[in-house]
Amino acid sequence: QSELRKQREKEEREQKRRKAMEDEERFQELKSKFFGISFTDGTIHVHVLESVQEHLEEGLALHHCVFEGGYYLKPQSLILSATIDGKRIETVEVSLETMRVVQCRGLCNQNSQYHERILKLVRRNMKQIRQRMAA
Repeated sequence: QSELRKQREKEEREQKRRKAMEDEERFQELKSKFFGISFTDGTIHVHVLESVQEHLEEGLALHHCVFEGGYYLKPQSLILSATIDGKRIETVEVSLETMRVVQCRGLCNQNSQYHERILKLVRRNMKQIRQRMAA
């Protein structure tokens, strides 16, 4: 029973990996102009996710649907990761239409203790995203 489950999980992981590779090219076309955007308040570091693989890792680490939901292929959506000392704290979705934070989710879709600080930090640095859109 558990052998069968392990095999099925392995096959699912492989299927996700193949899909990620297929989607990578489209993702690069949509989002590469935002690559390199990052900012910090000294403790919290926020940066744009720069590959489909990073979206997969973010979703797995925080147990939420940033990868499964295909956010990396949504043209009006930009995904950022908020970390402290390299540890993922929350994932931030910014609407490229409204230039607002649509959602900001931590482990299992819960808010972390840093939630409000992350929101303020992203809002204070929205100009970086705006500048890339204009470029």
